[in-house]
Amino acid sequence: MSGLRIALALGVLVAALFLPQVAGPFWMGLVTQMCVFGLLALAVDLLLGHAGLFSVGHASFFAMAAYTTAILQVRHAVPTAFAAPAGLLAGTLLGVLFGLAVRTRGVYFILVTMAFGYVVWGVAHRWSSFTGGDNGVTNVPFPAVGPLRIESHTQYYYFVLAVVVLCALGYRVLVRSPFGLTLRGIKASETRMRSLGFDSGLHLYAAFVLSAALASFAGVLYVYYNRFVNPVASSVPISVEAALMAIVGGTGTIVGPFIGSVIILGLRNWVSSFFELYAAVMGLVFVAAVLWAPQGVVGLAVRLRARAAVAMGR
Repeated sequence: MSGLRIALALGVLVAALFLPQVAGPFWMGLVTQMCVFGLLALAVDLLLGHAGLFSVGHASFFAMAAYTTAILQVRHAVPTAFAAPAGLLAGTLLGVLFGLAVRTRGVYFILVTMAFGYVVWGVAHRWSSFTGGDNGVTNVPFPAVGPLRIESHTQYYYFVLAVVVLCALGYRVLVRSPFGLTLRGIKASETRMRSLGFDSGLHLYAAFVLSAALASFAGVLYVYYNRFVNPVASSVPISVEAALMAIVGGTGTIVGPFIGSVIILGLRNWVSSFFELYAAVMGLVFVAAVLWAPQGVVGLAVRLRARAAVAMGR
């Protein structure tokens, strides 16, 4: 990592640490959401940016983890130390099942993941005796493990920040490991990787399950922040929005999904305060990203920096 990147990363981290001292609850809540959805976008990008698979069903794992955690804590008084891991496990197991989608490629993979997403949304919406229907599950308490108790949104903000940083570091190790390099090879040419003896189906399946586990992590963080969960969390638009965050920020990078989360959630809050055509604006953002910045904001910054270096004769 270059000195400039390290300086930028430390600058962002220091700014995030001091945010509660200089900003009100609204901005702190917005940044917490950006961290949580950035983590969901990072999960989508593990498949999209490193394996070349465009999933639009990741809200399923996100919502499964959130519902499991909420139902165990609210209705059965299960402590956080068991409810949160159970939520993570439930979302990951759903990924084990839905991972069968990697038997398909291209548009068929998109359609299969979308179909899975609609199944989960339908269950969350219609099985109201279990999920609470449109009302969802409410009054989820802040997490507490033994003497360690989170009792305010400020404390939860720092908790989410720490978890997201740790997940990003773990993600960096994963994508730079031989497994991550193999995924990139499959994305570049699956046929060639197979001819070299790599089991591409098994690698893609493992990537899908790991991606589902990361999305489940985001779901657990989401339900403790939001204090409730309803079928909206499992809807296909949430999956599409997470993919849009990865694309706008820059696929195949670690910071890209978080930059995309900042842009998309910032735009959503700003646009929705003026008029209700938020979805149309997001569509225009997607078109603009594909036409003028197909590598996302990160790719655009790298390209501009290279041009500047050439212009300065370096």
